[in-house]
Amino acid sequence: MRRCALLAALLGLVVSGPAQARACLDTEVLTAARLNEFATMMMGVSLRCKAAGLDISPGYDAMLTAHRSIFAAADRRLRAFFAGERRAFDIYSTKLGNRYGGGATDAANCQRFERVAQSLSANVSVAALGRVVFAMVTQPHIDGEICTKP
Repeated sequence: MRRCALLAALLGLVVSGPAQARACLDTEVLTAARLNEFATMMMGVSLRCKAAGLDISPGYDAMLTAHRSIFAAADRRLRAFFAGERRAFDIYSTKLGNRYGGGATDAANCQRFERVAQSLSANVSVAALGRVVFAMVTQPHIDGEICTKP
């Protein structure tokens, strides 16, 4: 049941039209926030590993390319969510970047993240990406109230 909801939320991002700014965090916005946070986390790890002499960027770049449409849809959804507030998306993105800009950087950690990126670059299914994203980002760091169902 949870996998069906996950798949529906991810697919909803890709096939839905432009969103209007919303007052609360609905399933699509929360899913987009998870995807965005995952991509930011992977970028931060990739940059830290490269600075430590362990370049995992080829796997990271391949992962982004393999799932480009999903990450792009998540970006569009978040930008639409923040559209009513000047600079809100930039502030949100900066906070995420700062959150993942530091952290443990050692060979073992870099290798773990490299395996994740390589695995996702080889498996382009939405379900595979969703499983990893929902496991690694259980609660997205985005401000707002979660929508309640009527």
